[in-house]
Amino acid sequence: MMSPLLSVVVPTHNRSDYAISCIEAVLALDCPELQLVMTDTSTDGRLHELLNQPGCAFLDDPRFLYRRIQARSNLTKNHNDAVALAEGEYVCIIGDDDCLTSAAIDATRWASANEVPVVSQTQTSIYAWPDFRSMLARSGHASRLYVPRRAGRARWRDARTDLNAALARAFQATEAMPRCYHGIVRRELLEQVREQTGAYFHGSSPDMSGAVAMACLVGQYCEVDLPLSISGVSSGSNSGRSAMNTHKGELSAESQTDSFEVKGWTPGVPRFFAVETVWAHAGLETLRRMHPKGMANFNFDRLHALCTVRHPEFASKIERAAREVKTDTAAGEIRAIKLERWKYLLRRGLLPTAAYGRRYFADLPTVADAFRCYEAYAQRFTFTPPV
Repeated sequence: MMSPLLSVVVPTHNRSDYAISCIEAVLALDCPELQLVMTDTSTDGRLHELLNQPGCAFLDDPRFLYRRIQARSNLTKNHNDAVALAEGEYVCIIGDDDCLTSAAIDATRWASANEVPVVSQTQTSIYAWPDFRSMLARSGHASRLYVPRRAGRARWRDARTDLNAALARAFQATEAMPRCYHGIVRRELLEQVREQTGAYFHGSSPDMSGAVAMACLVGQYCEVDLPLSISGVSSGSNSGRSAMNTHKGELSAESQTDSFEVKGWTPGVPRFFAVETVWAHAGLETLRRMHPKGMANFNFDRLHALCTVRHPEFASKIERAAREVKTDTAAGEIRAIKLERWKYLLRRGLLPTAAYGRRYFADLPTVADAFRCYEAYAQRFTFTPPV
């Protein structure tokens, strides 16, 4: 096999039905310079069995590197172990219920030819697995692939400006950041992070940790209005649990956070498990190792206000976190967050369908089916580099 251009990195754990379809979709890409790396920390052994069944030829594909890891792990360690196996000039990390699009190959070839450090995307095509449910739409999204109606051009962004904006929003979401997760990054940048800090990712959210690390390292990067990946959402994923408001609990009850509670949780971040807290924890732990002066600009008021509005059952933990950094939960922030929520619900009420006006294809049982559907639809789109 030739030296890979792009390594697609997929950590997985006890989610064989999703992972086997992800493998099918990624290996269906017509790209000999592609490498698919999957680290499997499953305790049920199911994916290993599926891959070794008679008639399953995935392991015969020289582009596929599969490693079964039976030692105890967690989300962050699994991501670190997976990236360590990547050999490509560029790396793209996706979840085991996701897949890539052919546009990612085009973008990577362009990035390599022009020495671009990172390519991020503003639009992902979203696939809801049949088991996906949400509080508002219930099963309305299930088996659907949501696609953009149009795709725009690419642009240059300044990573340090985006880091400052992310600090102001308390590291809530990785949009408008140079992303490793569902983005394309030069592997040498990830190696710089490991050499400087001892690991590729830190804290309880590898996607946020990677975005903050890249923002500390690069200057300009490219952002495209074109799906480079299909983001899968399923019942057992973090996105699926968030959609049903069950993605929360004690730090000790989640494998994603229990080891970090033992090591010591970041001061000022409320000590419970939720999307808001793991994003803040991972971002701050990465920043502490790479750009400690930047921590002074982190918006703790925003974080505490978000937690107060969305997770009032953890009020005592939120108050304790505010005391640790000597801040008060700003009433203005709380009012603004509540107003944002009411505006969203009003917009949804004016268009009360699961699709919310988006274009979609239905009755797709797996992400591999969604991949084939998207590739046929996306022939109208082309990757257009920035000027």
